[in-house]
Amino acid sequence: MTQQANGKSEPAASERMVALFDDLRENYLKEFIRKNNVTPEEYRQAVLFLQKTGDAGEIPLMGDVFLETTVDEVAYGGWEGSATTIEGPYYISGAPEFDSPAELPLRENEPGDALFLSGQVRDTDGNPMPGALLDIWHADDNGLYSNIDPSVPEYNLRGKVYADEDGRFEVRTVVPAPYEIPKEGPTGQLLRAIGSHTWRPAHVHLMVGHEGYQRITTQIFFEGGEWVNDDCVDAVKDDLVGKMELHDDPADYQQRGLDEPYYTLEYDFVMVPEREKASN
Repeated sequence: MTQQANGKSEPAASERMVALFDDLRENYLKEFIRKNNVTPEEYRQAVLFLQKTGDAGEIPLMGDVFLETTVDEVAYGGWEGSATTIEGPYYISGAPEFDSPAELPLRENEPGDALFLSGQVRDTDGNPMPGALLDIWHADDNGLYSNIDPSVPEYNLRGKVYADEDGRFEVRTVVPAPYEIPKEGPTGQLLRAIGSHTWRPAHVHLMVGHEGYQRITTQIFFEGGEWVNDDCVDAVKDDLVGKMELHDDPADYQQRGLDEPYYTLEYDFVMVPEREKASN
């Protein structure tokens, strides 16, 4: 703590925070202004745009669209675990917990094709990881997220699933749809201004955790899906694109208690010990 002239104590400045801010201000922001001869009018427009972004509640969205993939690249480039990507702005804590095999919370007559997502969680030596926790969330068949869009029930298509004693998991859900990020606000306006679109390919979000291991934050995309090769936030990696298998044999889907064909997708995860991540 530091003592101020008025006698009040204030927290001491973080050395890393001071170093980061000085580097950003002196070597990037001010240099950008000098290099591009930014005019007072352009500067004021930028300030008003930032104010508008804050008023719209889109600062998290703006950061995720333009910067988070680089944070992911720096943090996890070269590590031995499964491919990671951005968390995105729509994660909500407190989802219900289930043991595998599980079914995410669904509405009665939930729209969309049934999807069974399965796989195994292992360590870097190939050993299964019993009790690994998969925190899963995704948009519905209309591209809407629960707890974000008021028309979707709370925690719909959100859940935490514990892997079994062999580190395996199976989760029933529905195939999500591609969707546009908010396009009428500042983020969408900026994307259009630079000639980009506002579409994201269909995907399933996951955070995979286990005590003593670095958490995996990632998304699974679908081979051949619309926008999978042109994600507006550039979050798709080749290793994150899985292939869905259609099961349309009536005997097969009836055995699962279904009235129509369904899809399966298998995807395994490899986790890195915390000490290995800390040494990178």
